This record gives sequence, C-alpha cells and structure tokens, in this order.
Amino acid sequence: MQTTEKNAADQNRPRDADPTNAPTFMSELPLEVWEIGFVKQAEPHPQLFGRPFGERHQQQIIRTGFATTHQVSRTSLAGRPLTLIVVPDDPTNGLTTVQQLQEWLDAFESTATMHRSQLLALQGAQIVWHPQCLVVMVAPNRLPTVCQAVLEGYFYESELRSLETKLEANWDETLSDAPLGFEFNSAAISRRQELAQRFHEVLHLRTRYARLTSFIIVPHVYPPTLASQIGERLRERLRMEERRDLVDGKLEVQEHVYELCSHRASEFMVARTGHLLEWAIIILLGFQTLLWIADLLSSTNSISITSP
Repeated sequence: MQTTEKNAADQNRPRDADPTNAPTFMSELPLEVWEIGFVKQAEPHPQLFGRPFGERHQQQIIRTGFATTHQVSRTSLAGRPLTLIVVPDDPTNGLTTVQQLQEWLDAFESTATMHRSQLLALQGAQIVWHPQCLVVMVAPNRLPTVCQAVLEGYFYESELRSLETKLEANWDETLSDAPLGFEFNSAAISRRQELAQRFHEVLHLRTRYARLTSFIIVPHVYPPTLASQIGERLRERLRMEERRDLVDGKLEVQEHVYELCSHRASEFMVARTGHLLEWAIIILLGFQTLLWIADLLSSTNSISITSP
C-alpha cells in the first residue's frame, strides 16, 4: 500500500521537481560558477585567467565573476556570455552531478543555437560542452590546464559558429543581389554603395575564416598532453573541420556573386561614362559646326554688301 501511494505521489509530482526540468539546478555539492569573457589586447588584463593564446597571443581569457553556490538558474545562464561550472572532484557524487548538469543543459531551450551538449571523459577529467555553459570536474592541480584547453576550444568554436550564423543571415541578400551579376542597369545605380558594403562584409568574413583555419586544422601533438587531447577531442566531437569546409563553400558562392556584381557595375559605369563622353563630343562638334556655318554666312553677306 505504501509503495502504491509513493508511486502515485511520484506521478503527481510537478515536472519542475525533476532537477533536469527545473528552471534552477540544485546540487548537493558546492559548485564554483565562473563568468568568462574574451578580450583581445597585447597588455595583460587585470582579470586575466591562464595564458594568452590565439594569433600573436593577443587573445586573453578573463574571469569577470566568481561565486560558490549550490544552485544555478537558467535566467543567470541566459544573461551571461559564457558560464563555466567547476564541480568538486568526487568520483561518485561529482560524476552524478556532471551528468545531471548535462541533462539540465540539454533541456535548456536556447533560441541562439540548437546544439546539444557534449560529454568528454579524458584522463580523469569530466567535461561538458554547451554553447552557453561549460562544466568541468577534475583534480584541483589539473584544473587550470583543463580550463585553459576547454576555453580555447570554446573560443574557436564560437568564432566558427559566428561565421556560420552570419553567412546564413546573408543568403537572402545574396539571392536578391544575384541578378545584378548578370545584368546591371540604370535603376541599380543607387544600389552600388550597398553592393560595395556587402562585398566588403564578405571579404571581412573571408579574412576571419582564413585566420581561424590555422587554429582549427591543428597537427596532432606528440607526445600527447591532456590539453592537446582535449583540443583534438573537441574539434572531432563538434565537427569543426567539416563545418569549416562548409563555411568555405558558402563563402566562395557569396564571393562569386559579389565579384560578378562588381564587374557588371564597373562595366556599366565605364560604358555609361563612355556614352556621356560621346554625346558631349557630338554636341561640341555640332556646336562647332553651327559656329562655322554662322561664320561662313556672315562672311558671305559681307562680300555681297561690299561688291559693286
């Protein structure tokens, strides 16, 4: 009878009682919640975490906030660029907490991305990757190394995701501009500045892509380290190389469209300028002819008047 009543109570329990469906995640272990940001500068930042990385080592990780808590709310995650949650290194309760956090993050409805979280287990480190939150459980002496590797991987993936989002947003404009790559006319002259701006945007995206490629295609490190293995595993799980190839193909299409538009616009403006010059020459020649005729007529009248 008690079992039946317990089952009935479990069925009638609100869905939010499940920690994976609740708007606030409750943990039995004290969680460290870090607010993470990225800045690009040559001089060390006062809130610098780890070592600088990226091109010319000017990209820096900064820890803008730190708190120890037993609960994490979805509202707080949505209001931050990136949150890193450090779970105490507990083989039993810690691993359970990491798994529950992963399920809770997957239930988090995000309008910015549809990516699901990824769980990595490497050399005693448990890592959960999510577009808005990272979870790490590792021994304290290895925490800086693991966090550095995970945050670097997150930064490069977010840059790639930003390129993907921007290119997808540009498709409608590209399709509307594509006919101008076949024929450019007087009605499109007012759009030259707009086409030039979009062409510059595509070139800017190509530059970002080229600078990002060297950090996505990275040779395997030998002998392997924990940091290098984390980077390799993240690139593999997040399919960064395949996504890079897709970005390259989309960039080629948009570049080709705006190169055609640029050529047609230049050809039309050169031809239009040539036509204007031809008409100007014709008008000048006509005016010169009229002056010559008028001069000839005046000379003829003068001769006829002075003759006996």
